[in-house]
Amino acid sequence: MGYLTTLYLIDIKIKEESIPIVERALKTKKGRGLTSLQYFLSRAVFDIGGCLSFKPQEDDMSPYEPDSDYGDVPALMAKWYEAEKIASWIKRHSEKGGQIILHSNEGDGAAWGWEFDGKGRMRELALCSVGKWN
Repeated sequence: MGYLTTLYLIDIKIKEESIPIVERALKTKKGRGLTSLQYFLSRAVFDIGGCLSFKPQEDDMSPYEPDSDYGDVPALMAKWYEAEKIASWIKRHSEKGGQIILHSNEGDGAAWGWEFDGKGRMRELALCSVGKWN
């Protein structure tokens, strides 16, 4: 069982030295420890700015219309069973500041994700209250 969630790729820029590794993984859908990430790898692409985005296929759902020039979208809806493994793979290759955000399409509306530091580490993100009551 899994929950339908929308996975957002936000400003995930790949380090220059990792571009060949990531390009090969996106092209071949193969690599050490990547078997469980095949669904993600079959849809992820580099956008015009060199960040990761998605190239949806006909059966994919997205809250966005594909870009008119490149056909990519920043998010896809699916049952992202391997979201943490995707984040663990990306953390090794991303520059500082990129994020993966998941937003539940189920009744709870939960949101969570990870942020990357560019040094091969990630930290969890969650919605929380900030500021004073107005």
